[in-house]
Formats: sequence, C-alpha cells, structure tokens
Amino acid sequence: MSRGGFLRVESFVPLGIPFSKGVRPNVAFLALYSRDRTLARGLERFLPEDHTLARSPSWPGLVRVVRERPVTVVLVDLAERLEVEDGLVDLRARFPHLGLVLMARRHDDPVALFRLGRAGIRNLILLSVDHLERELPLTLLRAAEDGTASLVARRLSAYLPRRELRALRLALDGVHLRWSADDFAARIGFSRPHLSVRMKRIGLPSTGHLLTWARLMHAGRWMEEPGRTGESVSRQLEYSSGAAFRRALKQYTGATPTEVTEAGGLRYVIARFMERCGLRPGRAVA
Repeated sequence: MSRGGFLRVESFVPLGIPFSKGVRPNVAFLALYSRDRTLARGLERFLPEDHTLARSPSWPGLVRVVRERPVTVVLVDLAERLEVEDGLVDLRARFPHLGLVLMARRHDDPVALFRLGRAGIRNLILLSVDHLERELPLTLLRAAEDGTASLVARRLSAYLPRRELRALRLALDGVHLRWSADDFAARIGFSRPHLSVRMKRIGLPSTGHLLTWARLMHAGRWMEEPGRTGESVSRQLEYSSGAAFRRALKQYTGATPTEVTEAGGLRYVIARFMERCGLRPGRAVA
C-alpha cells in the first residue's frame, strides 16, 4: 500500500488470540520468494495446519508456482532486492487478484521501500519479519480481502444461512487440499449424507457437487487474469487434463473457458451457481 510515494507500514494491535480462536486468515496456499530457509520455518511456525507454504529461491520459480498451483497470497522477502521491484510490478500486472505481502526487516534499505512505493503497486501490504507472531494473522486476512473465497462469501451472504455459508467458504479455502466429500463433511462435523441433506434443504448442491463448484469458482476468478490460460487453470485445480476441466466447466456452467472469461469470470460462475440453486434476489435466509 502506498501513500505519498512511501509504503505505509500497517500497525496491528497485539490480539493475543491464536488462529483457532477466530483470527484465522482466509487463505490456503501461500508462496514465499526467499533464499532464507529460516524465514520459511518462522512462517510455518505461525500458520494453521491446513495452510500450505511453498518457498522458491528464484523469481522465475515463484512465477511458476503462482501459475501452476492454487496460490492465494505471495510473500516476498525484501532482502532479495535485486529482482523485487520489477518482479512485483510484473506479477501484479499478470495476476491482479493475487495477494501481495512484502516482508521487511528492521535493517532493510529504506530506499528500496521508497522505490517500491513510487512504483505504485496496488494493494501491496508490508509485514515486519521481526513481529511475525503478532502481525501475520491480520496481514494474511488483509491480503485475502480480494480473494475468491472472500468475494463469494460477500456475494452470497444475503442468500445463505451462516453455517452453510461457512461450509461453502471452507470448500473454497481448502481447494488445494482436494478433500473427498466424506473428508470435507467430517471436517465440518457431519457424515457426508447428513451434510448433503442439510445442503439440499436450502437449495445447495450435495457435498461432492459443492466441492466441484468451489473449484470452478476459483477457475472463474483465475481465468480473469492475463497471466493464466484454461490449461494452466486446469493444472492449478489438478484436473487430469485440460479436456477434463473443460467438461466439468461446461457441465456445471454451460460455458467453455473462453465463454466464462468473456462473460465476467467469477461473476458469471456465481450467477450460474445461484441459478442452479434457486438463490434469487429477495429470497429470505432461513
């Protein structure tokens, strides 16, 4: 984030609350650009168990991870300053919905921060490496504000009961874990048949179909970005082939990847989901 050419350091109040008590970031798969293994271990120490962290010591490797895996937020070590400025500008242009976090130490070069601020990189959040335990939870929450799960939750909050909305959000957050329908239901605390009955009672699809919709919502958002293709999105979602991904998209939304992109990406997929579930404006939430 920038103001007057400088990156604005976010200030966070120490909450003293672990992730499991409510300060849980709405992200699932993180990518870290750094040669510092110690930094990666420090991050992993404060992440919930379901979060995945992939570290790349090279910028081209980081870009490959972003393009091929279901990355929600990228963390960039400012110590790797040779490639950071141009790389971040390019990354934001190719993947505009990606959360970007710049990790800085107390002794890092302030001129580098100034130059990054002048670069005008949208929604770049600064995180202090010296205060990971205190700042990481809220930093990740902020970085995920523009993510698929947050957007879907905001769009559907007026149509779904709170518990069912949380279930959909969990399906979106956990897309990289490739839960089976039984595993997903168990995670929520139900058997698969019981959860499917609850879902169908308010018009939502069965558990297995809900997980597929979650994957396709991510696909709709990713396909909006110029740095991706239908083939790369199919690999992000671990479909067996591009053809298998296109079949699933066509079966659920009635459109091809190109048609989904031209019709608005995620907005189009959400509209088809609402149509299939009978979620109409004015319908009261039970």
